[in-house]
Amino acid sequence: MKAFARLVPRTMEGQMIAILALSFALLLAVLAALEVMEQEDVVGWAQNEFTISRLRRMTPAIEFMDAERIEDFLRATSSCHEGYTLTDQPFPVRASVDSAAIVARVARELAIDPQRLRAGRALLKQQDFSYRTCRAGAIGFPVAGIVVSLQLRSGKWLNAEVHPHEWHVRRDMIGWVARSLGAFLFVGAIAVFFVRRLSRPLNELTGAARRFGRGLQVSNIREDGPPDLRRAIRSFNAMQQQVADELKRRTQTLAAISHDVRTPLTALRIKAELVDDEATRTDLISSIHAMERITASALEFLRGESRGEPMRTVELGALLESECSNFQDSGRQAVVVGEPTVRYACRPDALACAVRNLVENAIKYGGAAEVTLRTYTGSIEISVSDHGPGIPEDRIAQALEPFERLSQARESDQGGFGLGLAIVKAIVEGHEGELVLAPNLPTGLIATIRLPRR
Repeated sequence: MKAFARLVPRTMEGQMIAILALSFALLLAVLAALEVMEQEDVVGWAQNEFTISRLRRMTPAIEFMDAERIEDFLRATSSCHEGYTLTDQPFPVRASVDSAAIVARVARELAIDPQRLRAGRALLKQQDFSYRTCRAGAIGFPVAGIVVSLQLRSGKWLNAEVHPHEWHVRRDMIGWVARSLGAFLFVGAIAVFFVRRLSRPLNELTGAARRFGRGLQVSNIREDGPPDLRRAIRSFNAMQQQVADELKRRTQTLAAISHDVRTPLTALRIKAELVDDEATRTDLISSIHAMERITASALEFLRGESRGEPMRTVELGALLESECSNFQDSGRQAVVVGEPTVRYACRPDALACAVRNLVENAIKYGGAAEVTLRTYTGSIEISVSDHGPGIPEDRIAQALEPFERLSQARESDQGGFGLGLAIVKAIVEGHEGELVLAPNLPTGLIATIRLPRR
């Protein structure tokens, strides 16, 4: 099934062309099956158009041909399934109930006197007509056939054999298939032109949706194609503009709130410093500091969703080393292992922020962080592992939600706001990747950023 799926074109345009080609192949197969099923018996063959066309083609050619050339002509035109002889008397046959019908049919089609025709059954041997040219086993001799004899103006008789036919490819069938293939290619070329024309607006819509999903880049598409597709494009244009405007308003609103809140918080901090009671003073300053960090975390989360930073190719190993060295400088344990030289197109500041959040979480809850960089055929993985309390598997999805804090054992007294993993998830999805959390047995957590190879 997987092998078959790989053969299926991935685009609608390719699938429509494949359907067109398969339809033609299926049509030929059905016609061939009907041809096999409708094979006539020897009497039918003696009266059908194939036998009549043989006589219609041969008679005038022999009538006007020199006597010395006739034998060579008959030898050249005869084959295993189409044999002729020229004799002074009609070929000896046994009259049957079908003879009169065959004579009447041939005489009517050739517009000649029935007295010039003879037809009947004969037991044909391999030395008769041109059966010697048959390949071994093609016909079982002797064969019960029919011979149609036509008297020429010279008095000679042209004899044409008819034997029971198993299905085989005939010259007229080859011509029909060739003409059908030519017609299919002509019609198919026209169909492909219109398929490509109809699928172009859909391809543009797909590309715009991919760009909007990757970087929230608004690119209005020209409304083209069938009415229902034009309505879809119109709705998409409106949707992406509304989403971009809403994100912009949300970011501006929170930024304005953060700016306006900073002034009263500063005033509260100054007043808190004047409180005589040390415990109360410490508690007030801690609360003010928490409010500042909540605002900063919310802004960082929105920046992670905005995807406004341009893409640049960077050395991932150097980026990870730089982030870990910042933690090492402050006396915390963070090491990088894995492949050192991996160049990748990304938003480096955003990706560095995602790695920083994961390393900070690992140090906060596990005491140390180990960052691993690995490359695969279709992806690049950055894993950050720790040996802390970890996250229960049934709560991993919950941990990725914004402002979601887990158990007190996980949070301890570190003062988290539940935005770290949500920020990482938003940044990674902005790179068309995914964030995967898994247990680090026996204890701890492995957070893996999986990015697609570009």
